[in-house]
Amino acid sequence: MKSFAVLSSVLFGAASVFGAPLTERAEAPTEFDITKFSANTIPHGTGAFISFDVAIPNTSIHTTCAYSDQTSVSTLPSVPQSECVDPAFHWQFRQDPSLPGTEGRYRVVVTYAYDGPKTVGGFHEWPATDFPLENHGSTYATAYRGEPDFVITNLS
Repeated sequence: MKSFAVLSSVLFGAASVFGAPLTERAEAPTEFDITKFSANTIPHGTGAFISFDVAIPNTSIHTTCAYSDQTSVSTLPSVPQSECVDPAFHWQFRQDPSLPGTEGRYRVVVTYAYDGPKTVGGFHEWPATDFPLENHGSTYATAYRGEPDFVITNLS
């Protein structure tokens, strides 16, 4: 029993002397790279689709976030906080309320849980013109027409 206690002390002491961490701590990311952002409703039908990939630069951490329904007609729905494929990531999507004479901006919010209960999040927003309501003859549909790749840097 004494030899086990001595061996344990030596091993744990060596780890601290050589700087080997006993547990690795995650650091808060400073940005999210968003790629392949896509959002649209179905012309001549019902349904909406929103999807994108999220990556933390200089790490192997990445995931896909997606939503679909079979009830939306011509406008994109608000999506409440939802899990991505990696449950450490959550996201939500909505169109902000309009001011008189304008259309509200669209916004996506992404959060990431790291190092236990710590969470960091940020958002990206677009003008309504990036989500035009397009005429398809006898029906209308909304489709995202902006850049599919962007960076969220306002993390806090």
